[in-house]
Amino acid sequence: MDPHSPPDRATIRPPHPLTRQLIDDLSNRPGSRVLDFCTGSGRNAAALRAAGHDVVAVADASAGSSDPLPPALGRFAAAICTHGLLHGTVASIAASLDSIADRLDDAGALYATFGSVRDARFGKGRRFGPATFAPFDGDERGVAHTYFTRAALELLLEPHFVVERIEESGVDAIAGAWAHRQRPLAGAVHWFVVARRISMRSSIGLDALA
Repeated sequence: MDPHSPPDRATIRPPHPLTRQLIDDLSNRPGSRVLDFCTGSGRNAAALRAAGHDVVAVADASAGSSDPLPPALGRFAAAICTHGLLHGTVASIAASLDSIADRLDDAGALYATFGSVRDARFGKGRRFGPATFAPFDGDERGVAHTYFTRAALELLLEPHFVVERIEESGVDAIAGAWAHRQRPLAGAVHWFVVARRISMRSSIGLDALA
């Protein structure tokens, strides 16, 4: 069965803390368009819709395609991604960020999680790069995960975003249990990031000064 359609609804946790934060931050902007990139079980999209927002949920398989966010989708006030940017190489994660940034309004917000080098899985499994490893077994066998220091993550975000909030958090009780049924998480640590899309007008102004 497709991993973003778990058969046991009991394995789906409540909305991610970043989703609750996004709902609070949009409380004075009802009906905002929100992109749920790599929607997984759909728990975040469901909470956002219940809060009155217009959500476009992109399935995990679609998010990994060569053109995951075509212009026809329009633009969004905010994007949420609570597991899709944990997976892949630095280059593929950067490409996903490029796609998300292209679909955000000027000063649109990104709420996202990224792997931390403090995660217990860092350095274990098949190595794809200095900070990228794939488990040899378990639910995510063969799936590359990239882990960041704070400095490396800020550098990754810098081309498109200004970071407003960034913190590390243990996520064993937060991450979607549906994706870790064979081997529950133990010692998983993620970066929680809230960032603001750099205004295109600001970028044009900086280019003119260069």
